[in-house]
Amino acid sequence: MTWQLNPQDQWLWIWAIVLGAFVLVLGLIPLLQVLPPRGRRALVVGITFLAGLFFAAEFFMPVNEEQKNMLTPAIQPAQNLLQLIGALALGLGTYGLVRLHLKNVVQKRTQWGYSVVLLVSFVTMAFFSIWNTLAEKELAPKTPLLENSFKLLFDFTLVQLDAAMFSLIAFYIFSAAYRAFRIRSIEASILMFTAMVVMIGVVPLGAYISYDLMGFSAEPTPEGASFVQMLVHNLGLPKVANWILTSLNAPAQRAIEFGVGIGGLAMAIRLWLSLERGIT
Repeated sequence: MTWQLNPQDQWLWIWAIVLGAFVLVLGLIPLLQVLPPRGRRALVVGITFLAGLFFAAEFFMPVNEEQKNMLTPAIQPAQNLLQLIGALALGLGTYGLVRLHLKNVVQKRTQWGYSVVLLVSFVTMAFFSIWNTLAEKELAPKTPLLENSFKLLFDFTLVQLDAAMFSLIAFYIFSAAYRAFRIRSIEASILMFTAMVVMIGVVPLGAYISYDLMGFSAEPTPEGASFVQMLVHNLGLPKVANWILTSLNAPAQRAIEFGVGIGGLAMAIRLWLSLERGIT
């Protein structure tokens, strides 16, 4: 016999769980402030270790025919809890941001006008975003004011600002490339030559210089072609650029990603075991 609740009771249980979690969090914050530093560290370290041990144990424990073990049913609730913690952290970050810029406005610190712009933009975008989300779920009316305002703020303002920001980054990339390609050593000369071959080889100009300008075809060389035709075809800039990207650059990128993965794993283990400095 299964125990089922009607929709109204389900909503009551959901609200009860949310309020209970909220009260629990509000109770933990004063507890953390009352505890001495050593006790606070022990509590944080214990919770962090148990949470990491749960996910590690679920991953490494043997599974049955359904690819599950005794901890698998609790994974989804644990992930939901992590989303709640992330939402609370986002709320704390928002509170800190608003508090900082409100102080800048009240005390009229240097460049406090930018704080005014940030606060007004933050409140306006949050208001229309929440309204639009509620309207999509049919919990609020969808009016022309909402559609026009949200489109103006998101499509015509935020997206354009993002595009402008990325376009400005291109100038910094160009400046970094200029400094990196300055020929001061043998290594810099090799880097410069390789970069020029790749940049020219991946654009139509490379095929034009290698084949059309010399009167050869860029298509695969048929059988019976002369040695010069085969040599030109295989040593053309597009072929050389492709070989550099697939045979030299790709393994180097994989090696970097492999090293980053090992570093991330080491950092995760240090955080799990609370070996990082600054954890209180």
